[in-house]
Amino acid sequence: MDLRIRPRMNLYTPDDQFGSFIVDAGLSYTNGKSYYDRIYDQNNNVNKPFNTLYIDIAVADTGLDLVSGASVPVNSTSNEIVFSLEDIQPRFDPYDITIIGVSQDGNQSYVAETKLYRLPARTDGGSITKLDSLYGGLLVQDYTENSSEWTPLLPYSFYVSWDGYLAKSLDNVEKFKDLGYNIIHVVPDAGLPNQAFNFTAFNMFLDRCDEIGLWVMYDMRWTYLNLTSVEEQVNMLKSRKSMLLWYTGDEPDGHGDPLNATKLAHDLIKSLDPWHPVSLCLNCYNFYYEDYASGADIILSDVYPIAVNTSWSEPYGTVCNTTYGCCGCDDCEGNFEDISLRLDLFTQYQDWIGGPPKTLWGVPQAFGNDSFWKRYPTAEEEVTMTMLSINHNAKGIVMWSYPTELALMDVTSQLAKVLVRKDVMGFLLGAPTTPLPVTGHPRIDAAGWKVGDSMLVSILSLEYAELPQTAEVTVTLPGRASSVSHVLWGPGGWGVSGGKLVKNGLSRLETDLLVVALE
Repeated sequence: MDLRIRPRMNLYTPDDQFGSFIVDAGLSYTNGKSYYDRIYDQNNNVNKPFNTLYIDIAVADTGLDLVSGASVPVNSTSNEIVFSLEDIQPRFDPYDITIIGVSQDGNQSYVAETKLYRLPARTDGGSITKLDSLYGGLLVQDYTENSSEWTPLLPYSFYVSWDGYLAKSLDNVEKFKDLGYNIIHVVPDAGLPNQAFNFTAFNMFLDRCDEIGLWVMYDMRWTYLNLTSVEEQVNMLKSRKSMLLWYTGDEPDGHGDPLNATKLAHDLIKSLDPWHPVSLCLNCYNFYYEDYASGADIILSDVYPIAVNTSWSEPYGTVCNTTYGCCGCDDCEGNFEDISLRLDLFTQYQDWIGGPPKTLWGVPQAFGNDSFWKRYPTAEEEVTMTMLSINHNAKGIVMWSYPTELALMDVTSQLAKVLVRKDVMGFLLGAPTTPLPVTGHPRIDAAGWKVGDSMLVSILSLEYAELPQTAEVTVTLPGRASSVSHVLWGPGGWGVSGGKLVKNGLSRLETDLLVVALE
């Protein structure tokens, strides 16, 4: 029995009246404590299956009961249990929380711990970003409307060059936002003595972001190893209204940074600014994943599979295999599945580690004509990489990098206007990502997000060739489909037969995003 507990939100505020815990009671071969599938029923003098775990949740040091007499099914995960925050006084130090689970006969018991944050109200005018550990999304308040409502945010944007684009004109900030992107990740200027920014100019840029409501993902890639510099930057910027989250290591595993470096930076940032999450980007298939990932709340994955030779490194003149060589994409095959496999593995690693899940974001390739990559992706490839990441539970997209080719600017601007819609974000951030079975071709990837009696469905063909009209493709949903309500992206043409989605033939690299009504 692998009993785990975590708060649904990484932080609660004084305005929150209720919170919730996410309780997992899974059965595992790698983590937990011995489980025996039997309990003794003394009333009938028989053994019965052990299929219900009875739980109590309390504040560890005071014994304050938060949840009493609740139960969850054995071998279940993501059970949400609501509790009152009335007696949890706001403070900066977390509350240590203990959960005790027992079998009905009391002969088997399990214990797990977590930390609960209920932070004081901000008094400096700064923003707050919540991280939802159930579905992985961010929640923010629209400060431009002075709103206290928490709304989901699916980041969709680029890494944007400071010295190569933004520093040239303040007007570029609004031009970028007008394309539909809802955050901006600014790549700092390594050529400056501080390896960060000209902060006089950068603060003017932030003033504009504050004015127009463009969220900022602040990058300390060149300086995060220097904790003195980290402290100075965080204290300078943490009260900005447009601050969304921090970014420390950019491929720290690929660079071989000290294994504790990301954790040291994370802990310092959290001590200075507990109101915003910390992120980093991992480059490797698995090079000390646990150590580097421990330094972030959000893990980005930058797998670049387009126009890359994964067996021979031309820049270094060496072979690339599982133990040797650098081909620009670690342990890759040079196909779209490299992206989905890496995200799936990161999810698996987190489960093996035994801690809470990490939120994952994707970093699709939007560059080319580079050392390892012979060309830019096409518009169709860009959409495929983005939606494949989302199909495999990425809750944010930040492409590398901007400015990019005009065709990629155009298609990502079009896709942005779909993905950042409130109704679309409501699906993607308001329900679990459900892989959907597909028949008709092996390289079709499908996923869905069910809210109420509707499901958002994303279907991708990973083939560069068309599937002929004689090929029938069928997508099976968790419930019976009754109709296709809306086509948000793609050529459409999907019908419903026997409660399933059906289409004859697909175009090359076809991407369809549909809203389906369920019976």
